[in-house]
Amino acid sequence: MQRNSDYDPLAQLRAQVKQSIDKNYPSVEKFCFEEDFQKSTLSRLLSGKRSEFQIATLKKIAAALGKKLVIRLE
Repeated sequence: MQRNSDYDPLAQLRAQVKQSIDKNYPSVEKFCFEEDFQKSTLSRLLSGKRSEFQIATLKKIAAALGKKLVIRLE
């Protein structure tokens, strides 16, 4: 098995969250206001400046977007 030190397991999640917010809300700020999220938490996820999040936080973001969080090993 080859390891890639540049692998970002949140990259796809980040892109999907951003796309869903862009599609359903006029701005990230509006999403945070309507769904009761701290903008700083979501901004750290979307910017990639933070790479560790609680599963509960990711599940809450997914649920607010009408999605479910799926975690698996490949």
